[in-house]
Amino acid sequence: MRHRVPHGIGRFVAQAVLVARVYVGYKLIQLAHRLGDRKTAARLERHHRRSAVAVRRLAVRLEALPIKVCQFLGSRADILPEAYVEVLSTLQDRVPPRPLATLLPLVRAELGRAPEEAFATLDERPIASASLAQVHRGRLRDGRDVAVKIQYPDVARLIDLDLRNFAFLVRVLAWLEPELDFHVLIAEVERYVPLELDFVHEARSATRMRESLAGRADVVVPRIVPELSTRRVLVMEYVDGVRITDVDAIRALGVDPADVARRLIDVFCEQVLVHGFFHADPHPGNVLVQPGPRLVLLDFGLAKELPPDFRAGIARLTGAILSGDRAAVAAAFRALGFRTRENSDESLWWLGEAFLGWAVRNRRSYADREMVARLGADMPRIMRANPVVQVPSDVLLVGRVLGLLSGVGKQLGAHVALVATLLPYLAAAQRAPAGAPPGSGSGTAPSIASGAGAGGDEAMPSGAGAARR
Repeated sequence: MRHRVPHGIGRFVAQAVLVARVYVGYKLIQLAHRLGDRKTAARLERHHRRSAVAVRRLAVRLEALPIKVCQFLGSRADILPEAYVEVLSTLQDRVPPRPLATLLPLVRAELGRAPEEAFATLDERPIASASLAQVHRGRLRDGRDVAVKIQYPDVARLIDLDLRNFAFLVRVLAWLEPELDFHVLIAEVERYVPLELDFVHEARSATRMRESLAGRADVVVPRIVPELSTRRVLVMEYVDGVRITDVDAIRALGVDPADVARRLIDVFCEQVLVHGFFHADPHPGNVLVQPGPRLVLLDFGLAKELPPDFRAGIARLTGAILSGDRAAVAAAFRALGFRTRENSDESLWWLGEAFLGWAVRNRRSYADREMVARLGADMPRIMRANPVVQVPSDVLLVGRVLGLLSGVGKQLGAHVALVATLLPYLAAAQRAPAGAPPGSGSGTAPSIASGAGAGGDEAMPSGAGAARR
């Protein structure tokens, strides 16, 4: 029997108690370390795992936004302790599902007809279930195999409650730990999560991405069935594949995980720097791998169109970071919309190091805990001296994608030559006239996948990850 999802004050109390337990546990370990406890490392590891299990258990109980947050955290193998990644990553596409019967009234209301009139078959057992919806495999009356994503009926109300609760808890943590500022994260969640509740928006984004990447033989984007798609029900062709972080399954396909990592970075460089439109939620549940290899991109609820001058701005910033020119890095950040309290370059230079510089100079394809530790030793002092007071939301979203890709790269055990991958796209973006439409004229760049693999039309239709939310 399915548990009853807490609402109102019960929901807030459960979240607040968990935050307090985890926070106090870490503070006690810090205190023990200062007092000379030599078993701090073992205590810390136990607390990581206990905390991760507690977070996962509460997320499953509360559903909605807590699961969404766990999906993001579970993909950050580059910077989070292994226990958190191992425990929370199980929620990326394996959230406890709801019985199909509880969702069919919503399907009937959205489609304006009985589900059996639209579908010849609709499997009772979901093929994926996550924070906002679950997906069932089905077959249309004309014989097409499809994936049917169905939004949970009460999820919008739960999201609204969670946003208010999280905002309050973040304010409390900011008061307790002034050096930790999560306000930017909350602002990002408030801005973008509502978009993921609108499947009409997602259908448009998926179609646009399919058209943008149509020239790549190594990328598959499922085709939408528009006549059966509404704000809370989304129907698309069914496409199969293995999870991008399942290294053993990828090797069983005869595919090199390092090749997958290179193609993943390449396709996102193309999205951001050529088309100016990118998938902003590439956690491991949203990317599958087929023989070839081909990447299957799923779940376009969070897709972002960048301003016309953004590509050139990012190209200038990346070029400045790679050259090690502090003044140029700061100028490029300011041109993108960053502002600091004082007119000093130091804080912006350190942001550039965190964004890309350290990883490139140390020949890393992803951030890691060593990088975080080294930057973290000086960053708080520098940021206190001249804090960043304005950060453009577009850069935040690109940074979030880089974080997700960084985590995937770490799990694949791959070291991508970032500079070699970036340079053709940066050159193309810098050549593009100011304000030119993304992907036009000199804005295109060759990809590493040109002519690779079989044509995308040969891919099996899939939904195994089509609703990874």
